[in-house]
Amino acid sequence: MTKIVLKNKMTTFLKKIVRYTLPIILMAVAMELLVEQIPNSYTYKRSYVEQHASSLRTLILGSSIAYDGIDANVLPHAFNLANSSQCFEDDYRLLAKYLPQMDSLQSVILPLSYSSLQMVSSSNRRVYYTIYMDIYPRWPISKYSFECFNLELMAKKIVKYYLNEDIVRCDSLGQRVGHTYAQRPTDWQDIPALIANDRFVGPAAQPYVQENIQWLRQLAELCEGRGVTLYLVAMPMLPAYREGMPLKQIALMEQVMHDMAADYTSVEVMDYQEWGTEADFWNATHLNTAGAERFTRALCVHIR
Repeated sequence: MTKIVLKNKMTTFLKKIVRYTLPIILMAVAMELLVEQIPNSYTYKRSYVEQHASSLRTLILGSSIAYDGIDANVLPHAFNLANSSQCFEDDYRLLAKYLPQMDSLQSVILPLSYSSLQMVSSSNRRVYYTIYMDIYPRWPISKYSFECFNLELMAKKIVKYYLNEDIVRCDSLGQRVGHTYAQRPTDWQDIPALIANDRFVGPAAQPYVQENIQWLRQLAELCEGRGVTLYLVAMPMLPAYREGMPLKQIALMEQVMHDMAADYTSVEVMDYQEWGTEADFWNATHLNTAGAERFTRALCVHIR
């Protein structure tokens, strides 16, 4: 009799769980299906490269400094495949995925900043590379497999889309739009905050640094194997930002770039850390749209 009572209580308990959780699960599934249909820079860039891979001669990789700072419209047969917080592992996986179809590729441009060597693929943005770029496995299920694991961010994207706000935020050749000198953020001169965000020092940073150097070398080996020139570009920074960064961190970036040039015949280094004026910047570390055009024109003189 006791067993029957316990069984009935357990059945009732499970039914209540299903009753209260099933609507939440169904809502999450519906939102996931909806948000994955919303256009974004990742889906746009994937579609473009898949359609035009064979005709591209120059490919731009990298993080937001490349997304903002390199104007593919200035370069012949070029495309900007960079995105915010895109790390070297993302860059390597993207190039490895598309290089077999890039019969005409001659150059890869990879901009670097003082924080590049601490960026890793475990950031929240990896979900976008998993779902929309298909460069990481989606199964078995992890926090990177579905956008619904970050309900707040997913809901914001859906609201923005239905308010007709621009979700893609890049032009036809992949450069971010909307970062103009006149529309700079109100805190664009909060250089101490940017420095604090980008500074990495001490033993805790070493695993990230070594991991990124290995991914960078693998990317260079891909280029070397295909006779593609890899241009490592030290990007412009406002003087006050550059002066506030630890000297060791600046020296590390420069040393890694020059070691790469010494070890690979396909690698060329270009140092533009002191290029530009305040009018070219959107904030201390990113060029605005007009500044990016001017910078890319200066850069393309040296791109073969």
